[in-house]
Amino acid sequence: MQRSLPTVLAIVTAALLTTACGDDRGGTQGPGGPGAWGGGRPPAVVTTAPAEQGAYAVDARFVGALEATIAADLYARTTGPIVEMRADDGDQVRKGELLARIQPDEAEKQVEQARAALRIAEATLSQREANLGVAKATAARTRTLFDQDLVSRQDYDSVQAELVGAESQLELARALIQQAQANLSGAQLDLAKTRVIAPFDGWVGKRHLDLGAFATTNRPVFSIVDLSIIETTIPITEKDAGRIHVGQTARVTSQAFPGQVFTGHVARIASIFDPQTNTTEAEIEVANPDSLLKPGMFADVFVTYRTEPTAILVPASAVVEGETESHVFVAERAVAPQAVEDRSPAGAGRPGVGGDAPRWVARRIPVRVVGTSADGHAAVEVDSVGELGLDPGARVIVLGQQSLTDGAPVVLSDAGPRPAAGPAPRETPVESRS
Repeated sequence: MQRSLPTVLAIVTAALLTTACGDDRGGTQGPGGPGAWGGGRPPAVVTTAPAEQGAYAVDARFVGALEATIAADLYARTTGPIVEMRADDGDQVRKGELLARIQPDEAEKQVEQARAALRIAEATLSQREANLGVAKATAARTRTLFDQDLVSRQDYDSVQAELVGAESQLELARALIQQAQANLSGAQLDLAKTRVIAPFDGWVGKRHLDLGAFATTNRPVFSIVDLSIIETTIPITEKDAGRIHVGQTARVTSQAFPGQVFTGHVARIASIFDPQTNTTEAEIEVANPDSLLKPGMFADVFVTYRTEPTAILVPASAVVEGETESHVFVAERAVAPQAVEDRSPAGAGRPGVGGDAPRWVARRIPVRVVGTSADGHAAVEVDSVGELGLDPGARVIVLGQQSLTDGAPVVLSDAGPRPAAGPAPRETPVESRS
């Protein structure tokens, strides 16, 4: 369909007017619009936290696997079916507690037989003691009669022989008592072998056999561990060897318990270095009174080797790691030029535009991370704290900083009064890019 020349001219004229005036929904912005904050890109919404200054313990950080300081596999000391099971995985046990019992019938029978033999030996001993008493009395009377020439030498010698025989029979009875007692002790020991006993206070790490299973002497029934003190072994380089010593405080954290710190110490350091890895090993012992840490867990270990008395502390999430350097962003209050402020009712409600809304920019500050603490804070160093603005109380951006550039406008989701600990924020003009 063909259009007339006047109609075409009218369409072109309308298009030109629209382009020149702009559109409320996008395109070129007038004074006070988003263009005043940088070419039409709206400010990024960020979250901040205050920087702090104070003493900071500088740590060496390691990763290690946790182990029990005391652990044991409990084996059956005799063979037979398990007829009683008193402990299971995860149970707390006490030293001397019965954990399982193996069929004791044969061992109990041997104990009863040994007790009966001991009773017989004891009765024989009593009889031999009585016989010896009679023999001694007879020998005494015979001696008196012999001295009076009332009995013959033959009768006297016969009585003395009977006395010696009675004494020998008594010694034999005593020996039989000892033998019977030894046999009873052996039988009782065999009976004790049918019981699986906890050798120390601890926890059942694993139950290897079920009720009714046939126990043998080469397969464990339980594995138990003492969790009151847990340990981990960490590799020590030559650099670390000069600053880590036995007795130093260590802090341990685990992903299983976020935010919880366990205190320990360096217990031992090996005396030689491995020539293949050029490292040695240090053992860290950690108090575990609530038995929360378990063998097999991985943990972060922080060993404190020096203290920075006036370190700048920021949340670790604020640090942006680069290929050659690290940096943080600080939110600084900025003043937009009066010429670009939008005082219209439409502009007054926009973040950072018009009205009394605060204006902030992100200032990039290179830092060097001295160390990261177990509670999630990083100690950082900068060349000049005051000039660069990373003074105590500065608003360090902890969320939303990954895509920021130096001087980029931002809106603070947590905007409020600046902490009193730091100096007043600097007013940084923002260049109009309309």
